[in-house]
Amino acid sequence: MTSARLQIFALLIPLLAGSLVAANNPDSRFPESPQIHENGTVTFRVVAKNAEQVELKGSFVKDGQGQMKRSDKAVWEVTVGPLDGGIYDYVFSVDGTIVLDPHNRSFKKWRSTKNLFEIPSIPAAAWDLQNVPHGTVRHHDFFSNNLKTHRQVVVYTPAGYDERSDKRYPVLFLLHGSGDDATAWTEVGKAHRIADNLIAAKKIDPLIIVMPHGHASRPGIKLRDLDGENWSEENFNSVYSDFFQTLIPFVEENYTIANRHEDWAIAGLSMGGGQSLRIGLNHPDRFATIGAFSSGVSGDVESLQIRYERMKRLDKAGAQRIWIACGRDDFLLDRNQAFHRWLTDEGVDHSYKLTSGGHSWPVWRDYLEEFLSRYFVLSQNFGGN
Repeated sequence: MTSARLQIFALLIPLLAGSLVAANNPDSRFPESPQIHENGTVTFRVVAKNAEQVELKGSFVKDGQGQMKRSDKAVWEVTVGPLDGGIYDYVFSVDGTIVLDPHNRSFKKWRSTKNLFEIPSIPAAAWDLQNVPHGTVRHHDFFSNNLKTHRQVVVYTPAGYDERSDKRYPVLFLLHGSGDDATAWTEVGKAHRIADNLIAAKKIDPLIIVMPHGHASRPGIKLRDLDGENWSEENFNSVYSDFFQTLIPFVEENYTIANRHEDWAIAGLSMGGGQSLRIGLNHPDRFATIGAFSSGVSGDVESLQIRYERMKRLDKAGAQRIWIACGRDDFLLDRNQAFHRWLTDEGVDHSYKLTSGGHSWPVWRDYLEEFLSRYFVLSQNFGGN
């Protein structure tokens, strides 16, 4: 062996040794996190060699149970639970700095980013992946002429959908909250799985679900320069104009949607719930059914009179089906209660449901399942051409 080769071999020895150590001790570089155990407990791990204190943060973590312990490999670890079936989010606090779990590719994005994990339900829940025919989720980018910008929409079509067929489908416009984007209802809410499973169980008719991006602004408007209430109103005005001038024509051009207004519905959570109510209640000629989950509505009567002025001039005799739901621990509960009372005082027929839970995805998944099961069945006059 030449001198040069000996030198290269000598340099490779420590690298090979390091690789063998990593292979024999995978936790030292790539710890499994989160590790979900059969009994419903979950172990979290993160490498933080020089940290003095590491803590697991999440709504499911009880007081004092998030403190993580360090092993001799600089891997911090903690096990919590058992947890019920459902979706959970978390982050790590490393010496007071919030960080994501680098070994978990599932996360919620937009205003605040958090890691996600799922505990399977027994028996399987409507949002769990099941052995049933699956529909298709398409992501579209399109240009909005009135907003002068590109927009995004996610569209679910049921199994067996064929745009070349004459068959037309009922449609649900499903809106997200202010902390999310157009992908939230599929990536986190699992709306496509809920629809797949309910259709396969013959609990609902096949439908198309349109999930648009709920943040927008008119040209020349910088939303970041506005305060909360003005931001919300300006954003709604932009979304509203784009909804009718660009989004609906785009969807009608590309998908075989039923023509009857009885087959059109709109629903949403939080900000999207407020948008759904304002769009739907002011357009009963277009939307026969409205769903509002933990809605970001105004609790001020004077404001409600202005925002729903057109609704007051319309026939209130059962023209629409309105379903409103909110959790007892939701920070928007008072607003939803006030809106419920206002609708009652105005003589607007509606269903109002108060449930357990707060402002979170497990609640909204339940609401979507119930909303679809109540209103997207043949007995409710959906499914026409």
